[in-house]
Amino acid sequence: MSRAKLIYINIDGFSYSYLDLLRRMGRSAELDELISEALLLENLSSGLISITNPMQGAILAGAWSDRTQNIYQHYDPDSGEVVKHRRTLAAENVGQLFHRHGDTVVSIHQFMLAGNPCEYGDKNATYVTVPRQPSNAFDRLQLLEDLLRRNTVLSGETSITYPELPDFIAVYIDDIDSLGHNNDYENYPRRRLFAERQLDIAERLQLILRRILELYRLSRSGKDGARIIWLITTDHGMTPFYGKSSLPLLIKELDAAGLTCRLPEERCAGTLLVALPYTIELALYPTRALTAEESRRIMAICAAQPYVRKVFTRQEMLTEYHMDPRGPEFLLCPTYGEHFYKRDAEPGFFAASHDSCDATSQHIFGLLLGDQVRKGTFQAPVSAIDLMPTILKHAFDYTLSDSVGKVFEGFFC
Repeated sequence: MSRAKLIYINIDGFSYSYLDLLRRMGRSAELDELISEALLLENLSSGLISITNPMQGAILAGAWSDRTQNIYQHYDPDSGEVVKHRRTLAAENVGQLFHRHGDTVVSIHQFMLAGNPCEYGDKNATYVTVPRQPSNAFDRLQLLEDLLRRNTVLSGETSITYPELPDFIAVYIDDIDSLGHNNDYENYPRRRLFAERQLDIAERLQLILRRILELYRLSRSGKDGARIIWLITTDHGMTPFYGKSSLPLLIKELDAAGLTCRLPEERCAGTLLVALPYTIELALYPTRALTAEESRRIMAICAAQPYVRKVFTRQEMLTEYHMDPRGPEFLLCPTYGEHFYKRDAEPGFFAASHDSCDATSQHIFGLLLGDQVRKGTFQAPVSAIDLMPTILKHAFDYTLSDSVGKVFEGFFC
């Protein structure tokens, strides 16, 4: 048999909890059909900084932020500036790996591959976007159908036709992430109640999965069907939060203990700790080296607050989570429903994000399809960075240069 092809679809914000949601809402027919022909990863987890850009890069590189150099942002105590990492991906990614081997690569809105290696108009490593913006899942999946049917696609201003299916196709979809954040999105207005938004998510996700199922069936009917591996997964889930921010309360507690804490823009001469919020979580950066006693007191004060669920120390983040060394001294994850955002959630509305250690953000969806793939469920714990190293090794005998992800047995026949 000819060598494998890989189609990678990332549905941003697809919490594993949505499987149960779809089934409770009676909207799981398409998902259940896909699962019946696939390997479902029952214990797949996101990373510590479960934010889109860092996690999209981590999946593609099979590596954490000490190699990708992306933790979304960090505070530089010397310059006093917050540095945004944006689309930084310093480690070798899957697109670069395939390109290095002379294979064809196409990215459909997978922005972490833009310029890295995919470019508009480059047939060997092509970046393709929907001409009409903003675009949604169905626009982007139509481009995937065009590739499957060998139709011409437009890459920038260049028309490209592939007589053979590209070796690696990446598709990025963000409808579910937008809905999960409780944004106004197309015909879905912002909702006051979490349960109302869950109905929206179930409806939209079913439609997306229906379209993916159609494309999977289409691929099975073509000459490449037996050799295409499909990876459908995500970067993170989504966690709701409500009401007032706990940030002022924590700053007050630290100040009362003589451990002066300020936001970056409010740093003054006596500031010991700079508080850098994400949306739900909070990073604390010292302005100078802390003494052992100061570290102990900070840890004790933070851990004692009823709105704090978990405090990660710098050493723990470096050794267990392979954090970029520019990361914080402490990372605080609040209890479910609480947050450290700079602003309070609007009264009468819920808000949601995914920088959380709660299972709603950490436990993520992952499904693998193809003739070479085992059918059923894989119950062992798997990290998002393990997916590509395992697929690449078993199906292609490729290895990502900077990967630290595990290569699992049991994904393939």
